[in-house]
Parts: sequence; structure tokens; C-alpha cells
Amino acid sequence: MAVTLSVELTDLEYAALAHIAVDPHDWFQDMVRLRCKNTIAEIADKKIKEMIADPSVSAIPADKNTIFEDMVNSGTIKTAATMLAEENIAGAPPGSAAAELPSTAYDLTPDTPSL
Repeated sequence: MAVTLSVELTDLEYAALAHIAVDPHDWFQDMVRLRCKNTIAEIADKKIKEMIADPSVSAIPADKNTIFEDMVNSGTIKTAATMLAEENIAGAPPGSAAAELPSTAYDLTPDTPSL
């Protein structure tokens, strides 16, 4: 399955993006793909550490995408919206699913460094 995402920019926002990117469309696609790649790597790295510590695990896939895909297929990976619905992030205790949510657009500010 493939998903197409799009973003509507004002003329001013597009001018700002065109100022930093030769091809704003390619830049946008590259940044989204990079964020996805980093998320897959981060989650897979954590899972690899868990598998190494588990004496019952006899083999670990060599590919992080495979590890992440297995987690998606098993239902281990939840959307941020689902995690927020399950727990109130403001009152989530340390270590809970909501307290461990990755950075998303809602926590970006004008001072947030670029990815």
C-alpha cells in the first residue's frame, strides 16, 4: 500500500522554501522520507536491544525495515493518535506509552531546529 501526502503552502511559505531548496517538491519528499527512515531506525534499534537481552531469541533479522514491518504487522506499532487516546499525555507517568511519544508536528515551535 502506498499513501500520498500533500501540503498546501501560502505564497510566502513557498517563497521561503524555494529560498532554501533548489526543488521544493523534492526537498519536501526527502524530508518526510528521512523522518520516516529515522523513526524506523530508532524503533528497530530499541527492539534489537530487547531481542539481544532476551535469551529465548535465537535470531535477529539483519534488516531494520523487516523488524519494523514485523512490529507493524503484529500490532506492536500504534499511531500517535491511538497512543494519545489510550493515555492522557499531560498526566502520563514516565515510561508510559504516551510519555514516550516521538516528536511530532504538534510540539514544533518557531525555535525548533530543522530536521
